Amino acid sequence: MMKKYSILGTDFYLELINIFDELSAIDFSQGIESQVMVLDEDLLQLSFKSGVIVDVGWYPAFETNGEFIINRIANSCWDAPEAKYSVGWDKDELISKIKIAIG
Repeated sequence: MMKKYSILGTDFYLELINIFDELSAIDFSQGIESQVMVLDEDLLQLSFKSGVIVDVGWYPAFETNGEFIINRIANSCWDAPEAKYSVGWDKDELISKIKIAIG
């Protein structure tokens, strides 16, 4: 059954087993320098009933020169993601890439 989740202020209708969301606490209206201490490798993880996982983190963690990495994991194969996207400090592009990763 689809349920509504708000991620980064955007509504997603998803069929999840589990959600971990620290990403939505990031304030993109601030400069990256003021948010760097929350930019960790573990920011968002969506675990779908299908077994797919969408994972979002900031790499390198706690560094202003990093980027968001979005991995779509199938069959628990973390070493070879089904799809991988990178995004800089751009909330709209990040939401767009998360939508693509979800499928």
